[in-house]
Amino acid sequence: MAPVRNPLAADCLTKGTLLPSSTEVESILRSAPQPLPLRICSGGTTSRCTEDQHWTLDLSDGHRTLVLNNDHTSVRLGAGLTMGEIQAELAIHRRMIPTGLSGLPGAGFLITGGMGPLSRSLGLAIDHIEGIRGIWGNGHRFRITRPGDALLEHSPEHMEWRGLLGAALFLGVVQELDLQTTPLLSVEILQGCVTPQELEALILEAEGFPNGISLQWCWGARLEVMLVARSDDRLALQILRHQREARKLSQPLYTHLSGIHQLPALGAMSLALTDEAPVHQEVLGLLGPRWSDQSQALITALGVAMANRPHHRCTIACQQLGGAVSQQPCNSSSFIHRQAEWKPWITASWLPGDRSGRQASLGWLEQVRDCLHPLCPGVHLAQLHDHLPWHARELEQAFGSWLPHLRDLKQRLDPNGVLPML
Repeated sequence: MAPVRNPLAADCLTKGTLLPSSTEVESILRSAPQPLPLRICSGGTTSRCTEDQHWTLDLSDGHRTLVLNNDHTSVRLGAGLTMGEIQAELAIHRRMIPTGLSGLPGAGFLITGGMGPLSRSLGLAIDHIEGIRGIWGNGHRFRITRPGDALLEHSPEHMEWRGLLGAALFLGVVQELDLQTTPLLSVEILQGCVTPQELEALILEAEGFPNGISLQWCWGARLEVMLVARSDDRLALQILRHQREARKLSQPLYTHLSGIHQLPALGAMSLALTDEAPVHQEVLGLLGPRWSDQSQALITALGVAMANRPHHRCTIACQQLGGAVSQQPCNSSSFIHRQAEWKPWITASWLPGDRSGRQASLGWLEQVRDCLHPLCPGVHLAQLHDHLPWHARELEQAFGSWLPHLRDLKQRLDPNGVLPML
């Protein structure tokens, strides 16, 4: 069993952990140990991979397949592997899949969208999935491959495929995925800290960037920025090197990496040098189009929020999308926000056992969410909040008009609510 890396999840008083082999998941879902829903864990990075007095189905030991095809252009992955483990193995063969800013997440990263610093040129991780195997919540096995263009949009096969890409956690337990790989891409990275005014200018410039470069930032005790450019994109490198010369960065760091599996963690520069004892956290990811000339007012408002955060580990971070993400049709997956340019995420933090601190931090999260909402009306449901009062709202913001169809799928494929509710 891998460690539950999320401190809030690790501190839950669960009923216990189930560690099934790949052949035992079906019987577990059919027997549905009470109370429901089951919680699913692979990387152990989300706050809801466990729950008080509930069972957790842990895939980290019994689902560790990693098989490349003969020419290394595709890979079969078990749901128990972390993104770091996958990328390290693929890098040996000079291959990669588009992953994010951390190597810790498990398969949940892939099936909830999969965003990273190369998404602007390579698309989302779900855009590279070619096949999925697992067990529906009703205990029946499935094996689905990417539908052909001729398949009708409302056919059962297309609906199930679309449901799994972005909303699988409500419908079934994914055990294996087939993904297309790409050649390993080296990258160059510029990191440093900036003022809010410099961030405003950088956001406006970034909205005109070519697809080979992306902006990420994290606002904590300091405001850290990270620019990632593909080494094979001459224009992207020119822009990155211009930023290196023109941008006033505190603690500038310029590095060349053989691939995104070597990415440094975003946010390390933004943290204060204070006690780093474990804290409990909830994270909400939002999605929205370009901010353009509204960036200044937004960054000013976020600055006020940061000045009034209830705990020093409360942060606001953001990564840039656009480009190839928008080139896939909205009905190709449950990720409907294909026109999103920015994905900000808000992290509320408090000390374990501090009920008033939890209430204050979650209230702060809601205030920041409402501040961002006019420019970021969508939700990226990579973290589940079915225990919080605004869960119904986030479902509507994540799935929009697709939500009633997802609920129809839920009723058919998980009628007893073995998995989290929609």
